[in-house]
Amino acid sequence: MTPVVDVHTHVYPPRYLEILRSRTELPRIRPGASSTGPERLIILPDEDKAQSTSSGRPIGPEYHDINVKLSFMKRHSIDISVISLANPWLDFLPPTANTLELTKLINDDLQSLCLQHPTSLYAFGALPSMSSPVSGWLEILDHIAQQSHLKGVILGSKGLGKGLDDPALDPVWQSLEKYKLMTFIHPHYGIGKEQFGELENGHVLPLALGFPFETTIVRYPLFIGVAS
Repeated sequence: MTPVVDVHTHVYPPRYLEILRSRTELPRIRPGASSTGPERLIILPDEDKAQSTSSGRPIGPEYHDINVKLSFMKRHSIDISVISLANPWLDFLPPTANTLELTKLINDDLQSLCLQHPTSLYAFGALPSMSSPVSGWLEILDHIAQQSHLKGVILGSKGLGKGLDDPALDPVWQSLEKYKLMTFIHPHYGIGKEQFGELENGHVLPLALGFPFETTIVRYPLFIGVAS
């Protein structure tokens, strides 16, 4: 029987959560509306302007407790999950050596989670910040390729900042091909809130319509490459 594989399922390792909790600028995590309520991830500027503690999106145990993820898989008859960081990944970090080291550590965290359940979990590795040099991306790809359960990378539609057809990305595509790593193109930047009219609709339309449209206008398919 062909296994059921979920390729779009996000996990926030503790190291990543601590980064977001420590920030005062976007993206960041703020406490929930009550002492027992889930924390809230604030990504979009409009969310940050809101004074209510219910702004943003809830980050409950389904995002950081791997046992909850496994229970979800069992409930929905999912055989294998390919976990990944959710947007905005590490795009907000500066292009420094510390960011490269942090990226490796987060990928090691993903690998460790997978090895706890080696037949049920695999992962798409994280790439450095969008502003990092190509050489840093290639260094991380070398590291990802050495991990048994990292079968690809998750990547925003802007690539290094100039889109996925940016010639500067050519060495990255070549490296992904060399290592037979899959690329999961994931939306984040949208198409501009102004495209949805003058009425205030929060982030509903930019996410519900803008995200799918964002992934249709890139010049590469949603998945690139073949995982080994």
